[in-house]
Amino acid sequence: MSESQGSVLIVTKIGGGPASILGNDIALWLSRRGVDSFVVEHPYPPAKIDVSRYRENCMLVLVLGGDGTFISVAGDVIDWEVPVLGINHGRVGFLAEVLPEDWETALERFFSNELDISRRTAFDYEVQRGNGIVARGVAVNDLVISRGMVARIISLDIGQKGQWIKNLRADGLIISTSTGSTAYNVSAGGPLVHPELSVMCVTPVCPFLNGIRPMVLPAKNPLTIDIAEASGDVYLTEDGRVPYPLNRGYRIIIKKHKTELLLARINSNTFFQKLRSKGFLSE
Repeated sequence: MSESQGSVLIVTKIGGGPASILGNDIALWLSRRGVDSFVVEHPYPPAKIDVSRYRENCMLVLVLGGDGTFISVAGDVIDWEVPVLGINHGRVGFLAEVLPEDWETALERFFSNELDISRRTAFDYEVQRGNGIVARGVAVNDLVISRGMVARIISLDIGQKGQWIKNLRADGLIISTSTGSTAYNVSAGGPLVHPELSVMCVTPVCPFLNGIRPMVLPAKNPLTIDIAEASGDVYLTEDGRVPYPLNRGYRIIIKKHKTELLLARINSNTFFQKLRSKGFLSE
């Protein structure tokens, strides 16, 4: 190994503790092998972190935290087109799946080009009001349209490739990546989808007098959602972060992001195994 290979960005969950200690241990391990690294602390979600200064020559991003920290960092570095490896210091471990005691094995495999790379689709979205764009971003897990504190139904129009579903009345709508299908999507009755499929999972939340069922649509075609009627507060939430307020006449356009998230793993073909270990499958 040599410095010419590039550097490693290490992002740890906030608050010190085991993640911070391990981050420093990994930085020392890399330094002894002639590899530069940078250790930064991620603020408490839903806050984001600016890591753009570390992009040049970065060859690997390590995230020491839970799935929430991993998703936040992944959305920020997806355009770097470098592997993102999660070392689990959270509760779930669907994305940050490497156990803390296996970090050295994972890094040895990275430098030997033996890590499995899983390519994941993410979404670009923009919120339009009239002729202007008032918000935009990248979602790794999901986008959720939901009502506010007052229990009033939202009316939505959903379109793709010129075909429309009009007047969908529900408490909300989840538009999930395949990666995010095991999150809020499945809790609301949506499908479990293999994470490497390039699709959009569209799942209504408590639909009212509608025959619509959860749908899996191709991600290559943009999805348009119009807020047709809102008798109360309506919000758009990206990957569980701070909600953006919507109102009647707003339009959300969701597209496949131009690059894929490169999720690094020690093992491949672990989807069924993870579904079993997290309680989604029983035999």
